[in-house]
Amino acid sequence: MTKRILSRNSFENSPKKMKDTADILSTFFLKQSDDYKGTFPIYKQPQELTSYSIDENRQVWFDNREMRYYYPPTNNDLNVGFDKLVCRDDTIPEHIDSLLDALTEFRGRNHDPENTSADFITWRGILAKMLCTPYSRREPWELRATRYKGSIYIEEQVTEYKKNMEGKADERQRLMSYWGYRFETLCTVKKPPSEIRKDDIELRNRETESANTNQQYCVVVKTRLGQSSIIMGAEVDCCLDEKPTNPSGQLQNYIELKTSRVIETNKHQYSFDRYKLLKFWAQSFLVGVPRIMCGFRDDNGQIKHIQKYKTLEIPRMVREKSNTWDASVCLNFADQLLDWIKGVVVVDDPTTTYAIKFEYPFNEITASCTHQCNIFLTKRFLVGKVEHKIGGERAGEGRDERDRI
Repeated sequence: MTKRILSRNSFENSPKKMKDTADILSTFFLKQSDDYKGTFPIYKQPQELTSYSIDENRQVWFDNREMRYYYPPTNNDLNVGFDKLVCRDDTIPEHIDSLLDALTEFRGRNHDPENTSADFITWRGILAKMLCTPYSRREPWELRATRYKGSIYIEEQVTEYKKNMEGKADERQRLMSYWGYRFETLCTVKKPPSEIRKDDIELRNRETESANTNQQYCVVVKTRLGQSSIIMGAEVDCCLDEKPTNPSGQLQNYIELKTSRVIETNKHQYSFDRYKLLKFWAQSFLVGVPRIMCGFRDDNGQIKHIQKYKTLEIPRMVREKSNTWDASVCLNFADQLLDWIKGVVVVDDPTTTYAIKFEYPFNEITASCTHQCNIFLTKRFLVGKVEHKIGGERAGEGRDERDRI
């Protein structure tokens, strides 16, 4: 991989005059990872605004019906139920519809504009990609961004690289992907642990249950990175106990569930530290999830042991190890990238979309205005309505409604 070494002056990204819909407006050049090392930018403790559920039929409900509780597994086999797996239809674009509906519903209950507006509104996974990019320079990504009433909304555009990789997955790879879902099934119950008996039928049932990836429990949180306020939606795997009524304590109750291969060699340990722990940390840190339960499994899909990681301690675990990663690099990079996006996505119009791309040869991130292509904000969001069904008309499809905005 060819790396571009730039002076600090070359970091200034001046907009270019647009000639057509595909012209690049601005370029964010990547520096060496260590050039982002230094003092941590401000990252405000995230606060949960609201939560919502998506059921087995992909219907959105503004309650906690899909919330699960952590209960240690009583079975170690991750292969059970693979033939019964129900997967969400990834060919149906869902954009950020459920996040927009949840935000609209919350705004109906909370009239303080300070709580319901932000510089950026997006998914946690998109921000996690940004945090990891300095150390994941061969993983392309593409985003769509739209500015509306001062806020920049961002969604992910599936790249051809990702489509090709998923299309090439064989039966073994699909089984291994299932192991993560199965681990969630084995570790969770529908009622608080204090109400579970050792002979509880729910514990017996989950030993043979599969997974349905349509079902999700999601939270919407607000935070700040540097000078950028952020509202993000994120799926949460489970709770430690009953959900606190005090908003300031709600995120402390959540648990992220992960799986990884058992560590048997120094090479395994390096790979886990360098890649897995980086993604574990970024995903949980962004929304304030304090703990991660990782099930270490063998090549036959059998859980050998479970280890708990405290999210805030993970950066210290790799700090003294060579060629791993530094949390300050991740946060400083993301902070600078968000500042750049604010200076590029300037047209305040729900039907104007920008494309932001990180692709080969992976030494720069580009932004271009695609005008009315790939519009993703829903028409109902613009007029303050919600739906239980994901999908529907996009902004601009009903001009009579747009005229009232």
